[in-house]
Amino acid sequence: MRVAVFPSFLTGDQIEAWLARGVTAELDRATVSDPSPRPVRLPVYKGEEAGGVLEGRLVGLEEGVLVVEGTYEGLPVRVAVSREEIARQFDLEDTPLYLWRPLQLPEAAWAAWQADLARLGLLDRAGLLGAAKDGGPLCRAEPTPENAWVFWLAAWRFGSRVGLDLGMRQEPFERAFAALKERLPELPEALLERSREALGWGKEELRELRAK
Repeated sequence: MRVAVFPSFLTGDQIEAWLARGVTAELDRATVSDPSPRPVRLPVYKGEEAGGVLEGRLVGLEEGVLVVEGTYEGLPVRVAVSREEIARQFDLEDTPLYLWRPLQLPEAAWAAWQADLARLGLLDRAGLLGAAKDGGPLCRAEPTPENAWVFWLAAWRFGSRVGLDLGMRQEPFERAFAALKERLPELPEALLERSREALGWGKEELRELRAK
């Protein structure tokens, strides 16, 4: 996976120029599987072109974020990526399922979603979004196939009003969706593609959710 490289110190008028270069470092499975502090050499890219090597040190995990600090082109730089993103990218482990919701869910869509749950024998899972219906907190659940079904159905019935970030490993993730499609063939295939997105939601909402 490629992760953005940022200098430790940039003045305001340098930031835009640096971002325009699209400098990223490549992290491989061997590097990220072991977060213990050690020296590392990471391939660097400028856009899609090879751009040399970042010489640095894997600092370790800081509040769930893997951090590498080093030098590139004589500048002190830093690379950081969340452990959840690493686990998902390299299929290392399941992470919690997140669902972003709007301030209000339409009553008709809410009724259709509950009817779907009833057809699948999952009506007891309606509590996952129970607080969301009244403008409650953002939602999160453990990465079980049944919980993934509940969130997929919510995204289907509420459309762009709901975004998903389902952190299951790829194989059980695809099995869960295939099993749901068998029960509900009308479920659109596009939901699988949207499952790792947070449609219409930003990083602030994700940070708020993870902080709970």
